[in-house]
Amino acid sequence: MKRARSADDDEMPAEFDFSRSIPNPWFVAVHGADYVRVINKDLAAVFPDDESVNTALRSVQKIRELEKSNGTPPKLKKNKKKKA
Repeated sequence: MKRARSADDDEMPAEFDFSRSIPNPWFVAVHGADYVRVINKDLAAVFPDDESVNTALRSVQKIRELEKSNGTPPKLKKNKKKKA
């Protein structure tokens, strides 16, 4: 005899431990490499979300476009150290 299912049976628990999970090895094969970029753990700590990664990459893209149009890299502003 089958047990009656409640609405809560299908939901994921509030806290689920993904610490021992592994990436899906078939994702890239099915969806293509256009959707996946793997970054190192140290960079993932610096860029915690998609928005911060995209902002940083757009900044790099703008610098590269300036280099191509001018033929020289843009000058960076130097921080002036105050003498004590």
